[in-house]
Amino acid sequence: MDTYYVSVTQQLIHQEPIESGDYEVKLSQDELAQMQDLMSSISKEDEYTFQRTPVPYKSADHDDANEQFTARIQELYQLIYDTGTEQTKAMIRQQKVLNKLDHTDYKDTGYEDSPLNK
Repeated sequence: MDTYYVSVTQQLIHQEPIESGDYEVKLSQDELAQMQDLMSSISKEDEYTFQRTPVPYKSADHDDANEQFTARIQELYQLIYDTGTEQTKAMIRQQKVLNKLDHTDYKDTGYEDSPLNK
């Protein structure tokens, strides 16, 4: 297991802390590859959700693309939490980011058949 520092906002994994908000994790090579793949997937989904945001008749935060993006972010935070140091786990618990991503308040209908949903 090697120590890494993860920046979710910059989607970077590095061996030295760069920002005060970096999460310290202990990763095996398999876990490192998993985290890199997850960040790559998030980056691609982020580009897609950004492109479809200006659609005037539908809020982007209610569709399949956004739900998939949110699920990936949640996976990333869960992996960071699972492999994180006690300080990292405390930061994530304090931020309640896993709770927020799990319990959205969007129950609106009418978005199921949008042509722009993934």
